[in-house]
Amino acid sequence: MDRKRSAILRVESDNLSVEQISEIVGDVPDRYLRKGEIGRNPHRPLKDTTWELREDVPGEEYLELALERLWPRILPLESGMKELSRKGCFLRLAIVQRISAADPHGPGFGLKVEELRFLADIGAILDIDQYAD
Repeated sequence: MDRKRSAILRVESDNLSVEQISEIVGDVPDRYLRKGEIGRNPHRPLKDTTWELREDVPGEEYLELALERLWPRILPLESGMKELSRKGCFLRLAIVQRISAADPHGPGFGLKVEELRFLADIGAILDIDQYAD
C-alpha cells in the first residue's frame, strides 16, 4: 500500500490543454494527464485535462510538512488560478492522508486564514481524503 501523504493543487479543464494551463498559471505541473488519456483510477479515457502541483511526504512524516512545502509554490500563482477559474476550470486543494493507531503525529492538520482566503479567492474547493488502517 502506498503510505505517502499528499497536498495537491489540481486544475481540471475540459477545454484547455496542459500547455495553455501552464501558460496562464506561469508554472509547469508536477504531474498531468491529457484529456482522452487513460486515467489511473478508474482506467478509462479522461473527460478533462488534469494539471497538478503537489507535495508528497512519506507516511511517517507529518501531513503539515507537505502543506508547508506547497503553499509557497501556489500562493504566488493566485492571479493565474483566478483566470483559470473564470475560464471554467475546476480547482481543488486535495489532501490525502492515511491514519493509523501507530501514527506518530495524530490525524490533524491546520489551514491558516490567508490559505483559506486564497482557496476561496481562486474558487477552489477543499477535498480531504483520509484513510484509516
